[in-house]
Amino acid sequence: MSSIPNEMGEAEPTEGHHMVRGSAWNMAIRWSLRLSGLLSTVILARLLTPADYGVVAIAMLIVGMIELLTWTGQDAAVIRHPNPTREHYDANWTVSLLLGLGLGLIVLAATPLATLYFKEPRAVPVVAILAFRTMMLGMRNVGVLNFRRNLQFRKQFWYIVIPKLFSLVITIVSAFILRNYWALIIGVMGQHVCAVVLSYTMEPFRPRISFVKVREIWSYSIWTLIRNIGTYVNDQVDKFVIGGFSGAASMGRYEVARDVAISPTQEIITPVVVTILPVMARVQFDHDKRREIYLNVLNSAALICTSTAVGVALVAEDMADLMLGPQWHDVSILMPWFALSWGLLGMCSSVYSAFDTIGRAYVSARLQWMRVACLAAAIVPVAYLTRNLEDVAITRLVVTAAVTPALFYALSRALNVKPTDLMKTVWRPVAASIAMAVAVLGANATIAFTGPPRLALDIVLGATTYSASIMLLWYLVGRPSGPERLLWERLRPYLTPLRRMWT
Repeated sequence: MSSIPNEMGEAEPTEGHHMVRGSAWNMAIRWSLRLSGLLSTVILARLLTPADYGVVAIAMLIVGMIELLTWTGQDAAVIRHPNPTREHYDANWTVSLLLGLGLGLIVLAATPLATLYFKEPRAVPVVAILAFRTMMLGMRNVGVLNFRRNLQFRKQFWYIVIPKLFSLVITIVSAFILRNYWALIIGVMGQHVCAVVLSYTMEPFRPRISFVKVREIWSYSIWTLIRNIGTYVNDQVDKFVIGGFSGAASMGRYEVARDVAISPTQEIITPVVVTILPVMARVQFDHDKRREIYLNVLNSAALICTSTAVGVALVAEDMADLMLGPQWHDVSILMPWFALSWGLLGMCSSVYSAFDTIGRAYVSARLQWMRVACLAAAIVPVAYLTRNLEDVAITRLVVTAAVTPALFYALSRALNVKPTDLMKTVWRPVAASIAMAVAVLGANATIAFTGPPRLALDIVLGATTYSASIMLLWYLVGRPSGPERLLWERLRPYLTPLRRMWT
């Protein structure tokens, strides 16, 4: 990837370089978190019961409904600001501190919900403890925003990963000792305490109370808050409904099935989407450049989401048995629907960040709430009429598929991107995923074995088929720029000697 020389004759990284580098570091963050989470899940699933996970899921649902009011978007307002002053940082910290303290008290007052609606008295003390986590959300040193704003990805990596590793250790140790859901709570609280301490250790900036720039930051972030509330409701509406008619054990199975099914897609696509904001903010007034960057991001997102989502859906049964053990076998019927739903969500998640970077957070908020309204209108009657977890998961997939085209259409108008350009960007990954599904399902129909051997075969066959299909289609359409070209340029030096041997 080319670079632009600066006045000293040195190479200045381009936006594309920042995008790739930022995505790589963010991917390292996400996969470090996911691998630690995977290790935690594999161990804890054998020490704790579905009911233990259900108690914590109920408590987190109550706390999360209140904590979403802290997602005001003031961090994004500072990051995208062309020249933020100290007053911008101090206003951000002041609002976060006051929100955290106030909402923590509201969480304490909300503890009766655990018994009144979810009928789970064990969650009451858990909610009370988590109220202190809510208070800590506003105590973080706002100076750590410089890690993202200045593209200091290495510092961002350690700032996020160290608390997670600390949480992993104390959660597993506590689980071996306590053998109940309190181990999960100890891990959650330990992670946030570590994050607050680390924010002041790694960043010399020291915030102070200031209201000077609150109005300016709030004018941008209010729409982000509305959008983030919609994001939370969209993610949790099915669990909230399930919690009303089902017990803690079913809630735990639904939560774990979703987490395992969506993590491969989520942990790869999130770093790509997170990097859009600081990179596109640098070219927010260059219409052609921002359009080019978005199409490149969409191309990468389509490759990631189609391969991982379809891949998980194909191996769900063996994956669940290997990772979680026999007591969780029944969650495998839910996993394919979750995987495919989040595959679609991953491809369109960049839509919201793109609207933020061009100063149209209000459009992003409206689109998110449109999706929430459609999902709630479908899931609530299905859940209460059938009382079946699989029907709820299927409904989520159907609604997500129905709404996705509207999101892309709205963005195509805002960025002046033709719908045909969007189709050209995603059709090859979709076709490659179909080829992968045909190959894996065909192999499973002809080869009679199950368990880890079948899982290994499916992974190897699926990855090989997908990679070969995507590269073949790329070659047939004229080898356009994109992730496939970058991959080819990386592999070509190693393939040239092999080609000479055969010729």
